[in-house]
Amino acid sequence: MSSIFRIKEGFSTYTDTEKRLAEYILSNRDEILEDSAQVLGEKVNTSAAAVVRFAKKLGFKGFTAFKVELAKDTSVEEVDFDDIIKEEDTMNIMVKKAQAINQKNLEQTYKLINPQVLEDVIEKLIGAETIYLFGVGGSGIVCDDFQNKLIRINKRVLFHKDPHIQLAAAAHINSKDVAIGISYTGNTKEVTTALSHASSIGAYTVGITQMSKSKLSKICSSLLYVPTEEKELRLGAILSRNSSLIITDLLYYGITKSDINQSKESLKTTRSIIEELR
Repeated sequence: MSSIFRIKEGFSTYTDTEKRLAEYILSNRDEILEDSAQVLGEKVNTSAAAVVRFAKKLGFKGFTAFKVELAKDTSVEEVDFDDIIKEEDTMNIMVKKAQAINQKNLEQTYKLINPQVLEDVIEKLIGAETIYLFGVGGSGIVCDDFQNKLIRINKRVLFHKDPHIQLAAAAHINSKDVAIGISYTGNTKEVTTALSHASSIGAYTVGITQMSKSKLSKICSSLLYVPTEEKELRLGAILSRNSSLIITDLLYYGITKSDINQSKESLKTTRSIIEELR
């Protein structure tokens, strides 16, 4: 989890005080490693408690834990480059741009992952009676892929491509279930409606979304973040889809390794029945 990247990524969600803290930390990275929460608070005209709250908002247990990760963070200032595909691009240039874009997105996605939150979500999924998945468009593709993986290891999981049927299924969620909503903006109505209902009846809810003040971020028990794409026009949901697939794959790995022998047996059973069709 990159502390520097998390600070930059969550900027749109900060209060005025948090923005002052973020700007000071980014500009004086080495200096604040020697500061206490009290000293840093005085430098930006706020309290030590506000400094600690900011560190926790970034996903750390406290300011000391944040400084430890900051000291280990090897992030360097990223150099902007023209990554929008243009009509006059040769095929060679287009391939190189796509490679650069995807590599950058991959790195940013892993920088945002909080291992403790990931572990907490995996534990809830392992113990869930039923896992409900909600997403439309590109996010629906991610849900479909995740459902296919979970079915193969004998997890009870529900996803419907039709958003109306998704909501119909949501009506039957209970407090022993887990609901996962995938939405890049965090404001997809079909997703937030389903997750809001799930939360209201006590189900554990998970949002896979960007760091922003979205409806989804206010509803969910836990949040797993994808990088924010700052371009005015996105060329489809390519990067957010890829980031979401990385996260759901990690969830799948975590569930599988909790009982690796049983998972292997389930995969063998699944494979054997499918092979009967060949």
